[in-house]
Amino acid sequence: MNLSEVKDWTAITAGAIALATLAKSVIEYVKQGAQGRAKQFSELRVRFKSDPTFRNICDLLENDSPDLRKVPPGAKIDFLGFYEEIALLVNSRLMKKHVAHYMFAYYAIRCWESDNFWQNQMNRDSPYWALFRYFVSQMAEIEKAFQFNPKGYKL
Repeated sequence: MNLSEVKDWTAITAGAIALATLAKSVIEYVKQGAQGRAKQFSELRVRFKSDPTFRNICDLLENDSPDLRKVPPGAKIDFLGFYEEIALLVNSRLMKKHVAHYMFAYYAIRCWESDNFWQNQMNRDSPYWALFRYFVSQMAEIEKAFQFNPKGYKL
């Protein structure tokens, strides 16, 4: 093998190593993104299910209980704010719409429909709840046409 062939093989080998390194880096980057989304999703679920105020509101929303009128405005604001965080994740494409719907939308829709929730200083038409309104409208559309496809549910 002459010097020219050695240089060619060296360049080809270096190129192959660089390409393999790039491919491995991209795969690791994608895995980290998925792991980050999974962690964030898990933290949201734990936060939602472990917050006693949220659990109480959800229990009351099941039947649109008149006791929703007694829930302090601050607790209602925190509840709505949680859903706005979900909406931000969906709008940022960090969470898929159908995953947000399947895991979180039920009580958001029940909340929007509840006249009892929107009493006691709560203004459903306030511009400050625009993101919540938009999220609920998206989730309600998904709910109307819902058909479960297990392949579509992944982080």
